Amino acid sequence: MKKLNKNQKIIVGIAIILLAVILAIIVTTNVINSNVGTEGYSATTANANSNLVAGYIKEGITIGGITGTLESLNTFDATATAEDIAWGETAYVKGEKITGTKIITVAQGKVSQKVFEENTSLIDDYQNKVVIPSGFKIAEDSATAVEDGIVIEDKDGNQFVWIPANTEGVEIKISTGEIIEIIYKRTSYLKENIINSFKETMPSDEQTSVNKWNGFYIGRFEAGDKESTMAKTMRSGVKDATITIKKDQVPYNYILPKDAKAKAENMHNIQEYLAITKLVSSYAWDTTIDFIQKTNSNNEHSDYGINSPEGNYSNTAFTYTDLQGIQQTKKQNERILVPTGQTTAVNNIYDMGGNLWEYTTEGQSSLNDVGRGGTYYDTNPAGYRAPNNGNAIVYDGFRVTLFI
Repeated sequence: MKKLNKNQKIIVGIAIILLAVILAIIVTTNVINSNVGTEGYSATTANANSNLVAGYIKEGITIGGITGTLESLNTFDATATAEDIAWGETAYVKGEKITGTKIITVAQGKVSQKVFEENTSLIDDYQNKVVIPSGFKIAEDSATAVEDGIVIEDKDGNQFVWIPANTEGVEIKISTGEIIEIIYKRTSYLKENIINSFKETMPSDEQTSVNKWNGFYIGRFEAGDKESTMAKTMRSGVKDATITIKKDQVPYNYILPKDAKAKAENMHNIQEYLAITKLVSSYAWDTTIDFIQKTNSNNEHSDYGINSPEGNYSNTAFTYTDLQGIQQTKKQNERILVPTGQTTAVNNIYDMGGNLWEYTTEGQSSLNDVGRGGTYYDTNPAGYRAPNNGNAIVYDGFRVTLFI
């Protein structure tokens, strides 16, 4: 036999290797095909439990003779946005996981710190409705239940508290499970029926608003003086200033009733609210007291109209922070006017009892405008009412209401 040369030997070697590979493929294919069933086959791997079945393979794809039946979820035709999904909930839209931003509850609004672009109804912890006006957010220190005081805040930090009411009566649920009713009306809170000495017809714009929205907002604090607060000095006489409704402000005193009314009514123009601001009416003041009394039925606030001990009164002692940020002690029988928000809040509202005597739009036959509450000069309670003496003096002030 003729011997193969070197090149021929190489060719023969390669041919033998190729033949061996082909035979191996044929044998393997036969083994696989012999094990294929309707569900797939047991793969020959290091993991004896590994199974290849049609349900594990994407639909339309064939592997090892097995055609997949697994249907993949296609979310690309979804139209939902984060605003359509409840706050904090998640969903897959267009192949991406998104977290919902739709605000449904007061608690969600408080956490989100969202400024609402339109009047928006939310629900509190007990399913009571609260309307947040356009341009406001829920304050970081707000309660999440109506009975504890839902606080809203504008872009400059001015704050108001929600009071549920309308002229026919609004029912709300409180933490005790009790259902209470708040009617937008005037009330006499002193033993004598002093309300008969005063007069005020319900303002039509207030009636329309509370009946439509089932509530209104009252200033969380007495009106403050922005410029005097910045200068860290109390007002010493009549001078024009910018209204603030915040904590730690110089109380806006030394003002006539007509000027307080004009200031309150112009605030929404200055702040560019869609809602309307007004000087407190007797209806708003008395309804707020009624709200406080009915939501605190098991304690001293059940008679808040005639017993409002949290105010700054001449006979009350408490600690407070002055305009320089220094803690001070106001002694009993000491007459000191303090910055706004220094006494204890009731339902998140400050100083309806004592600090400044607050003008309302209520009137008397020969005198315009009646003041409410007590002052740091006396001990009159939140329900107290008396006519203005016609002068702008140190203990005269005012509070602003907001109607949607």
